[in-house]
Amino acid sequence: MPLISHRNLKDFVKDIFIASGSKPEEADLVAEYLVKANLAGVDSHGIIRIPDYVQMVEEGRMHPNVAPKIVRDRGAMATVDAGLGYGQVAAKMAMELAMKKAREYGIGTVSVFNCNHAGRIAEYPILAAENGMIGLLMVKAFGPIVAPWGGKARILSTSPMSFAIPAKTEPPIVADFATSMSAEGKIRVKNARGEKIPFGWVLNSEGKPTDNPADLYNGGALLTFGESKGYALNLLMESVGAALSGAGILDVFAGSNGVFAQAINIEFFSDVDEFKSNVDKMIKTIRASPPADGVKEVLIPGDPEMRETRKRMADGINVEDKTWDRVVAVAVKYHVAVPQTAPSPASAPH
Repeated sequence: MPLISHRNLKDFVKDIFIASGSKPEEADLVAEYLVKANLAGVDSHGIIRIPDYVQMVEEGRMHPNVAPKIVRDRGAMATVDAGLGYGQVAAKMAMELAMKKAREYGIGTVSVFNCNHAGRIAEYPILAAENGMIGLLMVKAFGPIVAPWGGKARILSTSPMSFAIPAKTEPPIVADFATSMSAEGKIRVKNARGEKIPFGWVLNSEGKPTDNPADLYNGGALLTFGESKGYALNLLMESVGAALSGAGILDVFAGSNGVFAQAINIEFFSDVDEFKSNVDKMIKTIRASPPADGVKEVLIPGDPEMRETRKRMADGINVEDKTWDRVVAVAVKYHVAVPQTAPSPASAPH
């Protein structure tokens, strides 16, 4: 399992995207967001995606250097056509537009259609939190790959959501989760590592529970988290992520996402300093609460990713051999120099 610094990895990834057709600015943005995902320990949305992205470009399903276009603009709301460009470009633009509108109207809401995979979606609400706003992102992901509650057929997508809430002295609260039991990418990472998955995540092609991640790619289906609760949230993501933007419902073709981005300007609702102080109080109270038996400490959403980022920035990023081999194959195909790596001293964190 190779180990590589985040700086060297980003430069390598950027070079791959430039070689496959992106301008340097676009390549830098996409590389930054993919490597940030690996830094945070969210390997399912990191460089493991590179071969798929490049294949989509080669097949004409992903268009480099496409600028998202605003097709509706009405006060605090807007709709954006991403033009099947890189999802990272469109999602960032959508959140920035939502923040711009929130500065004027108190709230900004932007829906996006024709949006490709956007990586780790927490990056976009974090933008809002860094600007003193509450950020929210809902996505109808491409699919189908998820069974409805009580069913076994692939009908829905993993439909993730993310939000970020700024605090005063504490780091922001950051949540990012699929409405399925697991993001598809996490199953992909388990499959690449030759590891089992917990029972209850996936049904095989016969509708039976399985611990083999490969079964998902052989006609199986993911399950929603929390039974009917995750199922209900999945339908919300489907509705606001796809139907609201005009992208359709259930029938968004493979590779295309529908995105709902929202920024809430706190100062339109209450005193910003007081709000952030209250969030600080909540975070500190929760952190100080007694942990359950067998639990070391009570964490806040975003803590694990923040800690993992610090660790990997210092120690380097572990990449499973199967993923690295696939990325290197793309680099060789496009005549991109492959950086040297060190052998990993330990297995990558799961």
